[in-house]
Amino acid sequence: MATSKATVGVLSIGQMGFGIAKLLLASGFHVITNVSDRSSATQERAKSVSIDCVSSDSELVAKADYILSIVPPRDAKATAERILNVFSHGADPRTEKTETLYYADLNAVSPETARNISGLFMQEPRCKIRFIDGGIIGGPPSPTPDTTDWKRPGIPISGPHPLHDAPIAGRELADTLNTRYLNAEIGTASGLKCTFAALTKGFTALALQSFTTAASLGVLPELQDYISEHNPSAKVRAEKGITGCPSKAYRWVEEMNQIGQCFEIDGGWPNSANVFRNIASVYEQLAVTVEKRGGADGMGEFDGALSALTKGLKDGYDQS
Repeated sequence: MATSKATVGVLSIGQMGFGIAKLLLASGFHVITNVSDRSSATQERAKSVSIDCVSSDSELVAKADYILSIVPPRDAKATAERILNVFSHGADPRTEKTETLYYADLNAVSPETARNISGLFMQEPRCKIRFIDGGIIGGPPSPTPDTTDWKRPGIPISGPHPLHDAPIAGRELADTLNTRYLNAEIGTASGLKCTFAALTKGFTALALQSFTTAASLGVLPELQDYISEHNPSAKVRAEKGITGCPSKAYRWVEEMNQIGQCFEIDGGWPNSANVFRNIASVYEQLAVTVEKRGGADGMGEFDGALSALTKGLKDGYDQS
């Protein structure tokens, strides 16, 4: 049996984390996770593809060569603190490891948040972890039919410790994850992710508002006709965004707030950046609609997604 290239801890096994875990497994890495506090369905999903489920964060830290944090933006700091708590309580779990643990924060957070999280690791004297700032651009990895290739998102990374220089299969891991090293500054990669998401998810939020308003006015077919005639690519992009976002809206609320913080602190837009806090409220309303419906079933098609949101907005207005 072939020896794995390295042990990678993935926190957590959501849609993106699960896809990345499967890519790593297919590429010869040993993947572990701690899902002891997650649902039985999540635990079974992890085990179904041979992800090794450990029983605690301490065991994860003891065994991993790398930890990838892939969680909703609101949980990025708490996830880092989970790992730090391992070092602040009890004996050092890495006594049998000779190499330094790498922690890659791949969450959709602002550069300031990334710098704050990096600072947490520096404040714990017992914690010798090399922090990597990163972000994920694109959808979850998936195998390409009838080939051995994978469709992979792009992962820009930055910080003083390049992943490709890591001693335990660092180059192979960096290549497998389709990373691009930017520079030695913490926050650069997170900022790139923010600027990209502002254009993609920001446009989707505008499309949600525009199409639902047109539906309320009774002119949605006419709007679609004019867009088809004058800007057909925008129509395709808008409809794809609207059908793809309902199940993710709850995660995008904080991501929009993080983008606003990025543009305010690092972009020099102190007042104008508030627009993304308003965009966060668009996704919050969509998330509330999905929750009240009991899920995003039926919202995978354009008409279903739009009618559900339009009704949700109307119901919310009537209750106010």
